[in-house]
Amino acid sequence: MLTVAAALIRKEDKILVARHRPGTRHAGRWEFPGGKVEAGETPEEAIVREIQEELGILTTVSAFFGESIAHTETSDIRLLVFELAWDSGDLAPTDHDRIDWVRPEDLLSYDLLEPDQPIARQYMDREEPQAS
Repeated sequence: MLTVAAALIRKEDKILVARHRPGTRHAGRWEFPGGKVEAGETPEEAIVREIQEELGILTTVSAFFGESIAHTETSDIRLLVFELAWDSGDLAPTDHDRIDWVRPEDLLSYDLLEPDQPIARQYMDREEPQAS
């Protein structure tokens, strides 16, 4: 099973999603940015490294958010998702052709990759206003 780390990066009341650029395996599909956990690396180290490589920003892990397991035609993926604090730097995507800041209730209107979909639902449920 392939272990992948992904980031929830929040700005005000919105969450960052990124679209894979043309010519890549998942071209046109959206995700919470991140990538593979390399040998000898913790998932927390992996997500900080991946975000620096993919988006050009420095972050720190604030909290573990959750995980999802997805079975695709080519592999089984374990997605570990972390909430990150944006410490410094300007967004400069390398693997994505577009980034959007999305309200939680709009996340599922994006064509998210399969492992990201249950995380989006979980995030939406958590952000839903509580009745008084």
